[in-house]
Amino acid sequence: MTDATPTDQSWPAWKLALRVIDEPAEAFRQLAGRPQVLIPIILLIITAAFVGIATPAATLQDQAQRRVEAVEQRNPNLDEEARARMQQQVEGASSMTSRAIIFVAGSILGLIALVVVASVLMLIFGAQTADALKFKDEFAITTHAYVPQLLGAVLLVLLAIFGLENLQLTLGFLFDEDSSSFLYNLANQFGLFGAWNIYLLALGNQIRIGAKGIGGPLAVVGGLWVLVNLAFAAAATFFGGLAG
Repeated sequence: MTDATPTDQSWPAWKLALRVIDEPAEAFRQLAGRPQVLIPIILLIITAAFVGIATPAATLQDQAQRRVEAVEQRNPNLDEEARARMQQQVEGASSMTSRAIIFVAGSILGLIALVVVASVLMLIFGAQTADALKFKDEFAITTHAYVPQLLGAVLLVLLAIFGLENLQLTLGFLFDEDSSSFLYNLANQFGLFGAWNIYLLALGNQIRIGAKGIGGPLAVVGGLWVLVNLAFAAAATFFGGLAG
């Protein structure tokens, strides 16, 4: 397991979190010797705050308006009271309360997602190595592997600020939501930064368990990604139908 041996010159925690972007193999080798998670978690909270504060009001209201229009399209017999309530939701989409909810939800749900992913991968990859794979080991890999997702969230807000809201970073553009909502929802789950994240999860675990190649870990993590995306797409399609 020479791959898991940290180099003589160890990077500080902040550098590990940032260099996972351009030198992920070295970052994960060092994490294998000294797992740590504080900096990525701080970055997660900062990103959630940035998204909540910096997302343009027009973007938040437009997102809310699209949700209202989808409901109205599926249920044209809504009474005036229901329409008025939904319009109030659109107008309040950019309020400080809504922005605070975005921040809190992004922070808490993000942490929960990291814990769940780390727990599942610990069980799977822990069974493939003679060494004990502890939760802190897998949590360190997972939190650092998700740094590109944070970068993607910041990029989307910056694009919105500069008026480039319609730039597609997922495969959702391949399908029409009205004609095939499930395929549209499914394709929307597969994006550039998500794929980057999956590669880093596989690489980190390959290095930690001493696997000869990345193929096996990538098949495991990629397979789980597909299954989770199928579940999310099915849930989005189902609840979207109920809303109508």
